[in-house]
Amino acid sequence: MDLSDLVTKTLERRARADEPLRIVQAGHPALRGPARAWSGQLAPDLLAELVEAMVVTMRDAPGVGLAAPQVGIPLQLVVLEDRYADPDTAEDDVLRRTPLALRTLLNPAYEADGDRRAFYWEGCLSVDGWQSIVPRHLSVRWSALERADGGTLAEVSERWTGWPARIIQHETDHLAGTLCHDLGVPRSFVLARYTERYADLPEAVRWLGLTGDVATLGPGEVELG
Repeated sequence: MDLSDLVTKTLERRARADEPLRIVQAGHPALRGPARAWSGQLAPDLLAELVEAMVVTMRDAPGVGLAAPQVGIPLQLVVLEDRYADPDTAEDDVLRRTPLALRTLLNPAYEADGDRRAFYWEGCLSVDGWQSIVPRHLSVRWSALERADGGTLAEVSERWTGWPARIIQHETDHLAGTLCHDLGVPRSFVLARYTERYADLPEAVRWLGLTGDVATLGPGEVELG
């Protein structure tokens, strides 16, 4: 099916324009194939409608990012936003979580910026209700074609650290058909309601029988490298 036809069909499944799209779950083939690079396949108005629908879907879930394959569209397109971070406590947050304004990125790519990694629980809207401990680069450099509100496109390149770096790694991985749990520490895949028992990672190591680098973390530690 032509990409424009697929996007149109997906959008038309909604009863209203402000209704979220269906987020496909693990096992859906859209989550496992490589997404197509953006090359102007969609008319500007159709791209704008898809982006708006993805933002509505991300906020409704709620989540801090959404990739087009998660709504069944094999396109290198992601939306990112973290409205839940508290800037007053970010410096004390072990996750280095800071607010992230809404961004719309086409063809994003990232690379590690340094050797440090951060281990922490991570979930995915396409594996609803489950989490695992996923090691991520603490700092990354990324580039993309960014779409502004008015529809203009511009090449961008930035360096992110902490939780924002984790978000862009997670969403960009979706475009290669990789789920976060594919990268998780073995034996750490658990129902989300259990993770509060293991907020301190040595407790997860102890009770879940985890091995490897995560087992070298001390109380309150999440970073290695």
